[in-house]
Amino acid sequence: MMDGIAIVRLALSVVTERLLAILALGLVFTLACWTMYDPRWERMGTMAFFSIFSYLLMNRSMPNAVEKTSASTRSESADS
Repeated sequence: MMDGIAIVRLALSVVTERLLAILALGLVFTLACWTMYDPRWERMGTMAFFSIFSYLLMNRSMPNAVEKTSASTRSESADS
């Protein structure tokens, strides 16, 4: 059985990763609007770099949340 601190840590890690993903999507959207307002190569390069970097960073970190959730579900079902 999981104690309360472990449950809170799991919830915070999932919420934090999802919050970072939502924040990254919002920033990419804001950069896209900024680029479309006055399209120049510098702005387009900045948007492309940030978008690709954010995607790679989120793609790398999000499967961890799924693994943690499935591991905790498996351990809870084993305890029952």
